[in-house]
Amino acid sequence: MDLSHIKAIVFDLEGTLLDRVKSREKFIEEQFERFHDYFVHVQLADFKNKFIELDDDEDNDKPELYKQIIKQFHIDRLTWKDLFHDFEMHFYRYVFPYYDTLYTLEKLSSHDYKIGVIANGKSKIKQFRLHSLGIMHVINYLTTSETVGYRKPHPKIFEDMIEQLDVEPSEIMYVGDDALNDVAPARAMGMVSVWYKQEDAELEPLEEEVDFTITTIEELLTILPENFEPEGEERNGNGFIY
Repeated sequence: MDLSHIKAIVFDLEGTLLDRVKSREKFIEEQFERFHDYFVHVQLADFKNKFIELDDDEDNDKPELYKQIIKQFHIDRLTWKDLFHDFEMHFYRYVFPYYDTLYTLEKLSSHDYKIGVIANGKSKIKQFRLHSLGIMHVINYLTTSETVGYRKPHPKIFEDMIEQLDVEPSEIMYVGDDALNDVAPARAMGMVSVWYKQEDAELEPLEEEVDFTITTIEELLTILPENFEPEGEERNGNGFIY
């Protein structure tokens, strides 16, 4: 496939630019500790399992998740608003970028690609997470479900990004780890779709929904036509230049 026409590269955030599993589990553990006095009859494992179960359900936003937590564990000295406020105050700090995230984004930016992020969730939290990742300086555009009023995979959230980028859908490469929320809708919008395949992926996209499959973000540099490696530049196994 000829990709010389690509002008913009758009990424999913959670699970694509950062390790969502590590980030979420660390937050859950420390939130449990912060409210340990209220969870005296609750085991950490039970709290973690219920949180993950609810969080993986696309029908649950965070307020609904915490309402269910309070109900499930019969917590009577704490409200869902207390837990949600704690989430808003602290979650953005729990970020574990993949080893090649910053390197790849800076390479793409240096070759004048417009770079965007589409994420479900609150804009403020996503902005804080991008700052914590240390990649805000290479992100040109951000679209969230809060600003658009629709969550992925709804076309509206992708349309908003297309309008911001001011390019044709066919000139956009979209990269994400979720077959339903990322790959399929991006391809349906006319973008070049790239599936970031995780080891624990439960659902694979249909063959006609995906143009490329990668297992590291850095592989984008081998797909795109530019020469991203200046002569003499070497990197060690962790992706760092030396």
